[in-house]
Amino acid sequence: MKRISAPLVFLAAVTAVNLGSAQATPLQNGNFDTGDFTGWSGALISQSGPVNPDVDSHFSIVNVPGQTFTNSAMISNDNNDWIATLFQDFTLDALQGPGYTMDITFWAKWDPTDSTDDDVSAQLQDNTGGSDTVDLLAGISTADLLNGTWVTRDITDFAQKWGGQDAELSFTVIDWDLSTPDSLVLDNISLNQHAPAPVPEPATIFLLGSGLGGIALVRRKKES
Repeated sequence: MKRISAPLVFLAAVTAVNLGSAQATPLQNGNFDTGDFTGWSGALISQSGPVNPDVDSHFSIVNVPGQTFTNSAMISNDNNDWIATLFQDFTLDALQGPGYTMDITFWAKWDPTDSTDDDVSAQLQDNTGGSDTVDLLAGISTADLLNGTWVTRDITDFAQKWGGQDAELSFTVIDWDLSTPDSLVLDNISLNQHAPAPVPEPATIFLLGSGLGGIALVRRKKES
């Protein structure tokens, strides 16, 4: 599996001309339980602008055998559109306070014709030019993607910088071996905030220390 920047260049060219005013909604329809692509847009190498994934044949809602979830999104390419992308522009939630962290999770299964030549990408980037990008598949093995895997990526640094602003989430399948279709199935895409671990009150620390000290004293008496 190759790692390249072509999806970013392609997607930036598609969306830069078509983005209007700032988006005002958080990430939506990440589990596709509506049975459609509400909130999402498609991009194809042959098109100069976004396409509607609800009516374009490169995008479909499927059920994955052996999985408990239903209504997953599938992206497919073909010999004409050898790069196909599903993306969503949204407003990234700001971190709720100091010490909060954020991650993104999703389930993904890649089905290429040749996993050594073809490519897949999942990226989160700022929507002010795409200069800040998070590779969501970094460290994920090809074998895991082929079998279907849960992905969790810490995006706290990205959220600290871009929280409350527009961002773009994109998933892309790319054909290099001149054999199609390749596909990527996605589901349960969510952004999750986590509160910092509570700091014990000084009195609690004192009581805990006293208790441990008492246990040690009893043990010493027994040993003597």
